[in-house]
Amino acid sequence: MSQDTEYNVLGCKVRLKPDQNESANAKAVVDLINAEIQALKSSRPQLRDTDLAVLVALKVATEKLQLEDEYKQNILKLEESLETALQALNVEAN
Repeated sequence: MSQDTEYNVLGCKVRLKPDQNESANAKAVVDLINAEIQALKSSRPQLRDTDLAVLVALKVATEKLQLEDEYKQNILKLEESLETALQALNVEAN
C-alpha cells in the first residue's frame, strides 16, 4: 500500500495517494507548478495567488496543446516518410 503524500501549492495542501509508478510523476508535477509560480511571483510580485494559479494553468494548458499539435505533426511526417519508403521499396522490387 502506498502512503498519502502531501504537497503545498500556493498554500493549499494537496494530498495524493499515488501508486509507486506515479509517485515520482506527482512530485515532478508539483515541483514544475511551484517553479512556474515562483517565476511569475518574481517577475510580477503584485499578483494575487488566484491570478498566479490561473496564469500557470493557462501556461501549462498552452504548452500541452502545443506539444499535442507537434506530436500529431511528427506522426503525420513519419507516416508520410514510411509511405515514401514503402513506395520506393515496391519500385525497386518490380
